[in-house]
Amino acid sequence: MVSIPKFIQKPDPTSNVAICVPVRDLVTSTFSYSLAMLMKKCGERGQKVSLHMVMGSEIAMQRQQLVDEVLETQATHLFWIDSDMKFPSDALFSLLSHKKDIVGANYSTRVKPHRPVAFKNESNLDKRVFGGTGVEEVFALGSGLLLVNKCVYENISRPHYSVEWNDDYTNLMGEDIYFCKKASMHGYTSHVDNALSDRVAHIGMKEYTIKGDCYD
Repeated sequence: MVSIPKFIQKPDPTSNVAICVPVRDLVTSTFSYSLAMLMKKCGERGQKVSLHMVMGSEIAMQRQQLVDEVLETQATHLFWIDSDMKFPSDALFSLLSHKKDIVGANYSTRVKPHRPVAFKNESNLDKRVFGGTGVEEVFALGSGLLLVNKCVYENISRPHYSVEWNDDYTNLMGEDIYFCKKASMHGYTSHVDNALSDRVAHIGMKEYTIKGDCYD
């Protein structure tokens, strides 16, 4: 018996996606293969995409430079892919299908304690999403694999990315949490695709997964 999938991912003819990759100097073969397969699938399905990279060592500055670059183009979305991520070739189609302004994958940090990078609320950043089903609203999430509608950047002021100390100067708020917090102040909500999250990995000395490492 042949099973027929209930949902077939298709290109979105109304979207023109700028793939944004902040890089340092070198990237892994795993990331390179993931990106190549994604670009191949986009070409096969006729999805409009462009590739943008900025090299540097200051991630907030690199992200802002990429935003400024893409805002001068006809792109409708920015698809953030960090150069230490492993992801399936249909990741973009999965995220586009949700029709959300900010939606991405959850993944594990690369160093212990291994924890997810999707945060449930602002008041307690230790409350994180360890798994689930469907698409879940969150306070903030990492930008390693994140799709953002261009209108979000057009409707909030610069800087879109920065870092901030917490109240007692014991910890920094990363640039991705800064962005999600600022977006939320303008009425935009962030979301996690839990199904896609199970299919990505954060690459370090090994490939860290949300299933295998966040429960150490």
